[in-house]
Amino acid sequence: MSDEESLNLEDVGAGADEAEPGQKKGGFLSGALIAILKWVAIGVGIIILVVTTTVVTFGIINKGRKAQNVATVSPEYRAKAPPQEYYDNIESIRGVTSDKVPSIFSLKVSIGYAKGNKEINTELIARSRQIQNIIFLFVSRKKADELTPEHYVQLEEDLKQQINQVMKSGKIESVIFREFVVTR
Repeated sequence: MSDEESLNLEDVGAGADEAEPGQKKGGFLSGALIAILKWVAIGVGIIILVVTTTVVTFGIINKGRKAQNVATVSPEYRAKAPPQEYYDNIESIRGVTSDKVPSIFSLKVSIGYAKGNKEINTELIARSRQIQNIIFLFVSRKKADELTPEHYVQLEEDLKQQINQVMKSGKIESVIFREFVVTR
């Protein structure tokens, strides 16, 4: 190559860093700011695209489907207790508690048993005085503080167990207080 054919860098455009007279030269800050804004816009666009795609995909997948994470309740739990028959012919029971200064109590009970069970009904009729005495003795042994409403459920359960000990033709299912008064 000869000297005449040598490249002139200004002809090729190597002098682009120099500004033409009358033009402002762009600074480093404006070029960097444009690059940052470009990447931020690309990032925001990708996030919007991913979120939109995810929402649409899950909407299509779950369309018409019930929630799978809801716990199902077993039929035994949902089933209501069958209705009972009640024996209400036990007379009102009155007595005093076992406190040093006795309190007076008065209660009426109903005894629940399986509906249609005539054998238990017949036995309850035959044992009504015995059952009345069991209840009287049980409650008489208690102190007045043990005969408050917060103890009623436990008292009913204990009485049910006491009565079931004497039953021969079947077991009762519940003892219910229809009236319970303790006077101090």
